[in-house]
Amino acid sequence: MAARIARGGPNWIFDARMKPELALSAPSAWLDPAAAPATPGRSFWAAFAAVVTVASLVLVLSTGQFRPRGLGPYSVSVPVDFAPYDPARWAIMNAGDYEAALKIDPTLPDPRSIDWSDAAPEPPADPLLLRDEALAGPPAKSYAFQGVTALDRERAHYCLTAAIYYEAASESDDGMRGVAQTVLNRVRHPSFPSTVCGVVFQGSQRAGVCQFTFSCDGAMARTPERRNWLRASRVASAALGGTVFPKVGLATHYHTTAIWPRWGKSLVMTNIVGAHIFHRWRGRWGMPDAFRVPYSGREPVPGPYLPVAQQVAILKGQGLAPGAGPVAAATAAPLPDTAAAPLPGAMSPPASVASPQPAVAPPPTYTDARLNQSGDVREEYRKSGEWIR
Repeated sequence: MAARIARGGPNWIFDARMKPELALSAPSAWLDPAAAPATPGRSFWAAFAAVVTVASLVLVLSTGQFRPRGLGPYSVSVPVDFAPYDPARWAIMNAGDYEAALKIDPTLPDPRSIDWSDAAPEPPADPLLLRDEALAGPPAKSYAFQGVTALDRERAHYCLTAAIYYEAASESDDGMRGVAQTVLNRVRHPSFPSTVCGVVFQGSQRAGVCQFTFSCDGAMARTPERRNWLRASRVASAALGGTVFPKVGLATHYHTTAIWPRWGKSLVMTNIVGAHIFHRWRGRWGMPDAFRVPYSGREPVPGPYLPVAQQVAILKGQGLAPGAGPVAAATAAPLPDTAAAPLPGAMSPPASVASPQPAVAPPPTYTDARLNQSGDVREEYRKSGEWIR
């Protein structure tokens, strides 16, 4: 079959005798991708211009510079009379002193009424105190330990004096003050009893488990030396009255420099005073807010709660605590001249110290002498049950 093809302009003209599917009138965009437009049309640019116009209008209105009438918050204009130059005010400001200004305006307040004239500058901080506070941490708050009755006050004074003497009798006054501050820090902490005697003799009902070793190792069998006992009594009286020893901070534990216990790594060391190293709790448990327990004021019977004779019998052969050495040089801070704490022998022993011993019943007696031998083991059976070596 023959076909006739002619060119007529840019389009192809096909003969009608050709197959119908080959009779294409003109190229289209979907058939020829090269014929599609390469840029957006007018509709796109019109929409883009509308969006930009609306956004600009919203931005201008939001700034408040061009706000149409009737839009935005309500506003009103109030006329204000203001004198740019007041000769009387300027004369008061330029007056040489208060008396001259008072002649111009008698209603002026007295500047001395605000007590600025009585204010005194604070004394300069002591570098040594600042260094100690940076090392030891925040100091304890001053607190007066007042017992409910005179007996409670006497017991607290005795217990604290005993702890100071038996723990630091051979040290200086600062060494004694460190021990006293540690005991009182424990009284204010929720981890320990809220009484002085309860803290000092905590755990002394059993040998070897007491918080302060002197209360359960037989050390209190040693008669106190009078001079050091009176010195410890004065330190205890000052500490109970509210005197704070800031060099140990909020320490609740201490030990001698000759040892380093395992629990020392879990605490924060505050300072070394005399022969003792002082520590406090880590975290919030060692911050001032933790020491909030009020002093109960009801002191229990002073210990030790295990008789000293029984302590010596249990710990026989282990030796006692070393004796007190010479008194070190006293510090500059004077000690209060108060009545001395009673000696250990003068304090009444606790009523619940001595546990009653069970009465041993005598062996029964019988008329027949052979029955009185019941319970005895015959000689040939005494070694029954033992291993043969």
